[in-house]
Amino acid sequence: MLMENTFPDTLVLKMIEYDLDTKLYDTIMYLIYDKRHRQYIIRGSRRATSVTEMLTYSFTCDSAQDLADFIEFAIDRHNHISYILYNYDNLPEFANEITYDFLQDNDELTYEIAGYDDQRFSRNTLIRNLKMLRNVYNRY
Repeated sequence: MLMENTFPDTLVLKMIEYDLDTKLYDTIMYLIYDKRHRQYIIRGSRRATSVTEMLTYSFTCDSAQDLADFIEFAIDRHNHISYILYNYDNLPEFANEITYDFLQDNDELTYEIAGYDDQRFSRNTLIRNLKMLRNVYNRY
């Protein structure tokens, strides 16, 4: 029997923070819930500036509250946020193989379920969205 090395259909929430002054994106985060390990996966990047190159990062955490704390620290709550919910059907089986570059390279409109632009940051909304990632999944 041939086994695939991919997760089944998986929800991925992408957050894009836009600087109010420059209107340029500042931070991009992909948020995933790994059902197997009961952890949130964060894959993110910070825009390059005149003194720094683009920085990508990768973290995990156990709770929606901890992830919300990280996001509140990493973004400016006064900036606008775009939220895009994707249904990836090609994620690697192991979380450590799901890189920022993989998510960005496979960031396709055909995977998009919903998108909301020019949103104000709300911790309550973020927590609800993170719980949705944890509780809505596909058992193949």
